[in-house]
Amino acid sequence: SLVPMDAGPFFSNLASFLVRRLHRATEMAMIAAHGRVPGMRTAVVALGKNGSGEVTAGSDLDLALLYDHAPDEIASDGPRPLIGSQYFARLSQRLISGLTSPTSEGRLYDVDLRLRPSGRNGPIASHIDGFASYQATEAWTWEHMALTRARVVVATEGFGPVVEAAIRDALRRPRDPAKTRADIVEMRKMISDEKGESDFWDLKHAAGGIIDLEFI
Repeated sequence: SLVPMDAGPFFSNLASFLVRRLHRATEMAMIAAHGRVPGMRTAVVALGKNGSGEVTAGSDLDLALLYDHAPDEIASDGPRPLIGSQYFARLSQRLISGLTSPTSEGRLYDVDLRLRPSGRNGPIASHIDGFASYQATEAWTWEHMALTRARVVVATEGFGPVVEAAIRDALRRPRDPAKTRADIVEMRKMISDEKGESDFWDLKHAAGGIIDLEFI
């Protein structure tokens, strides 16, 4: 038997393995149907507990999907060509469907994409340049807090370091300490207002509980 602290990495490694296998199968299916976009590169980034290696038996997977291609918006070269943004959106949708579709044995995982750039309003897959620009100019402090857990699960050869560099640049940018503290306090208060913090046995949301440890 394993204590929860030891089980987290095992559950996380299993999730990463399944995402890698499904990503490969999905990409091969897309290439068979639509060909390749010139210069195409893709990556799946784990966030939340998935990113920090703390997945539990009931966890969903926080994911962000990034891509790159040749500078011009060129269509794929297959029998049913798609332009880049359409191609990678469809690839991402297929990957998520593979993870979430119900089967006779249940579904693999629920997937949460709310931590992607622009949250629910953002595209399902983001170009790496758009991701870097968003993190530098538009992202809220809480989004950078979430980015501290980011981990590249799978990437086209040579693309992983590019994604990691974009994440590293976002986290190392200069910040106003007073504004950062104020943003963190505001975010913590929003969670408290929504979830409450007075239940002593709610170890996650209680004052001084897991949420506060994670914020620290």
